[in-house]
Amino acid sequence: MTMTGTPRWLTLERTLSCIVMLAVLIYAISFLDPYVALIITPLFALGCARGKHPLTLLALASIPALVLIAVSSVKLFLTGLPLVTYDHYFLRQNVLLLAYNDWRVATGLVIGIVGLLFYIRGLFAGRGSFTRFEKGSLVAFSVACLLCVRSAQGFADKVFDWSEQLNTPTIQAFVMSSQIPGPELHTLYPANATPPAIGAGLKPPTGHLPDIFFVLQESTFPPNVVRPGYEPRWLFARTAPHSGPLHVHTFAGGTWKTEFSVVTQMRPQEFGSDGLYVFHQLAGRINHSIFTLLKTLGYRTMVFYPVPGTFLNARSFYGSIGVDEFYDPEALGLGKGWEWNIPDSAFYQAMVKKVADSDRPVVAFMLTINQHGPHNNDDPISDYVTRFEASDAAYGAFLDTLSRRGRKAGVVTFGDHQPEFMARFQDNHARWYFTAYDMRCVNFECIRTSLTDRGARPVDSVMLASMALEGFGFTLDTFSDLQRTVFKGCDDDITRCDETARLTYNTAFAKYFNQDDATRLAN
Repeated sequence: MTMTGTPRWLTLERTLSCIVMLAVLIYAISFLDPYVALIITPLFALGCARGKHPLTLLALASIPALVLIAVSSVKLFLTGLPLVTYDHYFLRQNVLLLAYNDWRVATGLVIGIVGLLFYIRGLFAGRGSFTRFEKGSLVAFSVACLLCVRSAQGFADKVFDWSEQLNTPTIQAFVMSSQIPGPELHTLYPANATPPAIGAGLKPPTGHLPDIFFVLQESTFPPNVVRPGYEPRWLFARTAPHSGPLHVHTFAGGTWKTEFSVVTQMRPQEFGSDGLYVFHQLAGRINHSIFTLLKTLGYRTMVFYPVPGTFLNARSFYGSIGVDEFYDPEALGLGKGWEWNIPDSAFYQAMVKKVADSDRPVVAFMLTINQHGPHNNDDPISDYVTRFEASDAAYGAFLDTLSRRGRKAGVVTFGDHQPEFMARFQDNHARWYFTAYDMRCVNFECIRTSLTDRGARPVDSVMLASMALEGFGFTLDTFSDLQRTVFKGCDDDITRCDETARLTYNTAFAKYFNQDDATRLAN
């Protein structure tokens, strides 16, 4: 009991309620966000007529809004985009897989479920009647909600202002995102949007067609960035004839963004918002990829995936862009795909076994999982280097296996993004978006071109596939030639290009994109 006779638990309840309401008030004023009423109102209504103190009821109704803001803030830090309604693409199939492999996600789920049970119990506890305060508050909240809904009308017409105007973790951003339409290609104004003529396709090199292997190294970059003097033997070795920095368009996650950039030669962000869920949203809508190009020359098209094919709709997406054979860990006999500790060597061996001595040339796209986090939190660098050494040895063994096969093989390996712990060691945010690539010609000589002889100059991930194919002796298709011309001078980072250059390239790509001209979004 306190000196006034008020129970201690009741004093604590009032104090916590005051803190919650102060936090909501500060947030609403700081971000000018009345949309918080849309979250508070239905919960306030459910808690009415239960004999609660007005301050307690307001605080309980406000807690979910604060949780939503906190989650959105974490997502913004990790991905660059706040919580949006179409995050359901990620949540509906993949959360349990993440929780199985990442204790932080698992802990968050457990805390969230336990907290939800206590919250429901607290909100619905008690019995009473509607007070004058509750009735008046419901009217006021309802009016606020109607005004918010009215002000949200017409936002869909400003979809490309999303990244500029709604890049904060607010309730308003979450609500507005419900109006974001399906992704459409950002092109020139329709009056000037006649696509450039694209005719000739990819032409083969002389002699036998080489097998082609693209290997995505999960969360991998050259260790000398954090451990000066470290020299790999094979993977991103500085002594390799064709290797260097790679500019990517994601950090700390979003592997599929780099996958998309490499295999389609398009930055996913060009389709609106941040391109976060293109595997879901663009399946069946794109008719161009490295697989479609090489299939015209008789290639088998294969993907080797380190997680279940259902993850982010990967199997369906790759099938829609020309992949005929998709193998996840279960299909390879390496497990159910839930384990993120499968060594690179196991994937290389499984891929070589599937490819065998094919009577047709193959193009295989393989992803590793060895470096996927979480890394040791106390000493992530040592953990990273230890894993890198295993990946380095596995890559060297893979090259040796290809050499002993006797067949011509072109190999490109590259990092998809830097791991999240690099935010602690890399103050220059621009450097977050660089990994590396390594290109090899096994049992034949690579063709030296102006693009392959780059030295220390980076190449953008959308340029990687065409650079590799040219190095393997292919004559590029007209579209890839156009890409080279449009991005001349900024092929190390296409976001440095003049807006007109990117939109011109996008307009050319429109030939390969299923899009209604009537709904094409203007710049």
